Amino acid sequence: MVALGIKEFYISGGEPFLAKGILSFLKSLKEKGVKVSVATNACCLNKTIIRNLSKIKIDFLHVSVDGHLPEIHNVLRGGNFFDKVVKNIRMLRRYKIPVRVGCMIWRNNENLLEEMVKLCINLRVRNLRFSWLIKVGRFKDNPQLYPKRKWLSVMDEIKRLKKKYRNKLGITTHRVPWLNSNSFQFCPGGDRLFFLNPKGQLSSCSWIAKNDPNFITGKSLKEVGFENLIKEKEILKFKKMLEERKNKGFKGCPFFAQHLNYSYYSDDKLIK
Repeated sequence: MVALGIKEFYISGGEPFLAKGILSFLKSLKEKGVKVSVATNACCLNKTIIRNLSKIKIDFLHVSVDGHLPEIHNVLRGGNFFDKVVKNIRMLRRYKIPVRVGCMIWRNNENLLEEMVKLCINLRVRNLRFSWLIKVGRFKDNPQLYPKRKWLSVMDEIKRLKKKYRNKLGITTHRVPWLNSNSFQFCPGGDRLFFLNPKGQLSSCSWIAKNDPNFITGKSLKEVGFENLIKEKEILKFKKMLEERKNKGFKGCPFFAQHLNYSYYSDDKLIK
């Protein structure tokens, strides 16, 4: 994959630190000179793992924290995990591992975003990344978890928090309302962006992969290799869809076009 020009790897799960040989895998990636980051719930970490991880020099560790209090985070995560996660974040920072906290905006924390910011400052993490709860995967059939606030209202608050705490914490979101059709015209999926699922099957988009099996390869990385996977019909079909969207003048993210308008052949309503 590196030989074919892949320069950045974002390892997620499931939980990556449950995989045997994960540290050796991360080490081998860094030795190839690429950017490596890992998403974790931090529940499986311990001092030995963290100490060994610090020697690998990954670019950052993305740790999920979905509320500033145990009674908020633990509800969404389905267990009594908050205290252990916070303890492990403090240990990660002691070993100088760059940490980005990822916070899903959902029903129980949507009015407590500034409290999340304050928690992250207290933990001395590098960055806080807010994500809007998307109705895919296990969240699709749990409407009681969805935020009541309007998306734009929440994004306006995050923009204010970003300015207020700019000297103390980097605050980002996976989507921002001040995107425009010039700054985000077309999707990089299938060209500069790929998603490899735990089975080794390839897709051009992790979100679309959860909703549309037409864009996930039937074959896996173990069977044919990356250089052949990117030529599979499912990847080529996705690239054809993107080209058709471009020719028709549709802008933005095809996932959000389908998610909000029920058609890939429409505009992403979340850009101006």
